[in-house]
This record gives sequence, C-alpha cells and structure tokens, in this order.
Amino acid sequence: MRSMTASPLVIATFCLSLLDTNAQENPPILKTPKPAAVPTNKPAPGKQTPKTPTPLRTGGGNQYFIEKLQKLNGDLEQLMGAYNLQIRKMEALEAQVKNLQTANENLKRENVLRFASNKDIEELASKLVKLDNNLRNDLKLTNQQIDVILKTIQKIANSPAPASPPTRNNPVPANFQAREHVVQSGEFLSTILSAYNTAFKQEGLKGRVSQSQVLKANPGIKADRLLVGQKLLIPLPGEIK
Repeated sequence: MRSMTASPLVIATFCLSLLDTNAQENPPILKTPKPAAVPTNKPAPGKQTPKTPTPLRTGGGNQYFIEKLQKLNGDLEQLMGAYNLQIRKMEALEAQVKNLQTANENLKRENVLRFASNKDIEELASKLVKLDNNLRNDLKLTNQQIDVILKTIQKIANSPAPASPPTRNNPVPANFQAREHVVQSGEFLSTILSAYNTAFKQEGLKGRVSQSQVLKANPGIKADRLLVGQKLLIPLPGEIK
C-alpha cells in the first residue's frame, strides 16, 4: 500500500510549485496610494476646485488569473489533506493487521485463545480488507481530481491576457480639461481610472473616462508599463471622444 503514495505526492508537489510560481509572477495588489489632483487649466473665478479622488483597490490585467489560481490552490490543499489522512488510515490498518497476525501466531503456539477467537480474527480481517479497498478507491478518486486541477491550471497558464480595447481615431482637442496624476508604487492604469471615475461621479460629473481616452490624452505611454513618478493627464468625462 505504501507504493501508491509516490505518484500523487510528486503530482501535488509539482502543482504547488506551479501555483507559487504564478503567484510570484503575478502578485496581488496590496495598496493603491491616494492620487494627487492638479488641474491643467485654472478654474474660472468662483468655481469650486474638485476634490482629490481616492483610488479604489482593484486588480490589474492578470487579476482574473490570480484569483482563479488561488481558488484552485485552496481546492488542491483540501485534496492533499484528505489524501494524507487516507494514507495515515492505511498505515494504521497495516499496524493492526500485523498485531493480529502476531497475536494469532502466539495463540497457535500456545494452543490457547487468550485474546480472540479465530472467528473474530477472520471477521476483523474481512473488515480490514473492505476498508482497504475503500481507501484505495478514495485514493484513485483523489488522484483523478488532482489531475483535473493540474489540467485547469495549465489551461489558465496558457490562456492569453485579455486584449486591450481598440482606440478610435477621433482627434484629441487642443485644449481639454484634465487632472494631473503622479503614478505611485503598485498602481495600475485600471485602478487609477476606477478611482477617478468614482470621484467624478461623486462630484456630479456625468460619464466615465475610458482607458483609450487616457491613452489619447497621453501619447506614448503604455497601459501595462507605468513608471513610478510618471505624470498622467486624466481627462474629465466628455472632454475626449
């Protein structure tokens, strides 16, 4: 029965290693600092200056894959816990069988049944065989479930990242109202946009600012390669089509 433990343990070790590697390459976002709001054009006299928005905590482009892998990691840990419990049960059964065999040999030599009758031993041995068969079936099912998780992880790892929406060819106005934002450590363009759109809504501004509009307002920047300290112009809703 011990020979069955090698294959699933090797599979589980490989699976956990793959999950750790994915988590290190795509770390979750811990904190999004508060963005600074500096208007490009001075507001007219008597006009209230908009409040500085607070970024929301949202994931980056690979957040979907990270959450999926974390769920699969939890499922795998539960399966491994059940697998190890089954192994311990099998080892305990082996010890009981060995003790019974030793006791039976002693009884035969002494020709006196002091601890158990042959009938009791046969009944217990039959129960142990049944339990052993059940445990083997459970181990087989566990291995199948681990294989399914490994295939799912491999499928996710090979899946391409979601494509960025195509940008339109509408020209950018020469003078558009915008707010200046300085990129902080750990920020993504998606989290920055989410924070500003929430602030715009609270200020009573209608509409939302899209990623393509920010890219038009900031020629040359790449959405997936923002640098700490880099300045971005976040146009107000409706300023850029």
